[in-house]
Amino acid sequence: MVSAPTSNDQPRSNNGNFDVKSATSPPTVFISYSHDSPEHKQWVEDLATRLRNAGVNAILDRWNLEPGSDVALFMERGVRDSDRVLTICTDTYIRKAEAGVGGVGYERLIVTSELIQDIGTTKFIPIVKDVIGTKKVPSF
Repeated sequence: MVSAPTSNDQPRSNNGNFDVKSATSPPTVFISYSHDSPEHKQWVEDLATRLRNAGVNAILDRWNLEPGSDVALFMERGVRDSDRVLTICTDTYIRKAEAGVGGVGYERLIVTSELIQDIGTTKFIPIVKDVIGTKKVPSF
């Protein structure tokens, strides 16, 4: 069982820059999620912290996106440059992705583009969380 991280475990921002992976660098994971509630955002941050504590370079908007930064560019680089992308699928995430609304809707376009280029990719990992509806992941 993994314990919940403490506030001292919170990584520092790297000004929105992603580390380019070298042969010895840890894997980079971009986390795509919807801002459903403060509790959900905290759950996502706790997940990212656990990943960082395990040696994974977790990219999270709350840590890596500076105020006033280009949000679209952040999302594009996050999806494109990461080794893996976790999509935290909730009913809200699915609804926003399918409707093309907000950041989730924009990230869906980027994910779809990458899937078209490499349909067999294992880059995208859906995490189904608290989904009540019959649809568990968005149509990418």
